[in-house]
Amino acid sequence: MNTVENVASDEALIADAYARVKADLAALKPDELVRINLDVPLAEATILGVLPELKALRDRMAKELPTFDVVEFDKLEDYVLALGFTQAALQMASLPPDDLQSLVAEATKLREQLLADARSLSLRGLFDPQKLDQLKGANGFKNVAQDLQALCFAMQDTWAQIQERAATTTEELLEASRVGTRLMRVIGVREQGPALVAAATEQRQRAFNLVLHTYEDARHAVAFLRRREGDADSIAPSLYVVAAQHRSDPVPLAGSGVPAPPVNGPAPAPAGGSGVQTAGGAAPAAAINGTAANGTSANRGPFAS
Repeated sequence: MNTVENVASDEALIADAYARVKADLAALKPDELVRINLDVPLAEATILGVLPELKALRDRMAKELPTFDVVEFDKLEDYVLALGFTQAALQMASLPPDDLQSLVAEATKLREQLLADARSLSLRGLFDPQKLDQLKGANGFKNVAQDLQALCFAMQDTWAQIQERAATTTEELLEASRVGTRLMRVIGVREQGPALVAAATEQRQRAFNLVLHTYEDARHAVAFLRRREGDADSIAPSLYVVAAQHRSDPVPLAGSGVPAPPVNGPAPAPAGGSGVQTAGGAAPAAAINGTAANGTSANRGPFAS
């Protein structure tokens, strides 16, 4: 266990990474966002796994590809960790509080107990019966919560007069107050759920876009730098090829004996139809293959000025 803790102590915190690049996420325009059609945890793991090899080529990227955005490349790890943060945030936002039904049952029982005690006290002239006329009734979660809070307040307000004659104890009254507050809180969280999920979904989409765009730029840079070695796809594999390999009908990766899609090839289309286009555009296919789009030599690379 100590060994694991020692190794993990050097890992970055996803919340810190998210804070560092939050402004970059906010800077994206809504019309720049593309639909997520990849398994997010798988994409995270893939990129984090190849980052050491990508970073080993960083100096060559900066030197041999003048227009390659090294500043953005240096943020790739933070972008990936931020994507993990937004994925976790979305999962949590999508989970409703799991204690609603038990809370309603407990609150309903406590409401009936306090109401019965208050009625008994009112018959003995120790509790104002008009206060009971203001109760909402037991139909509806909010009504139960409001009634429980109202009964607690009314009994606490006259506690000095009723304490010796009430069946309810001080501890029970405090517990009823807590249960009523908790029930109202859970109801509020559930009502805000759709808005929270929508906000978390958009943040994850923004993080995904930054990850995809930055990683695809890095892949194109690697494709040029390693064009003679022919190992670009093993250094920076296509996220779509990796995803396909994890499905029931896997697509072979480079080195399997079956050609893998080229780095500049179109991404596999999702089930809905269209594939993802990277924000900002990828390098022209002709430039990767050796001829620039304008007909000139592409030997200087896809990011040449």
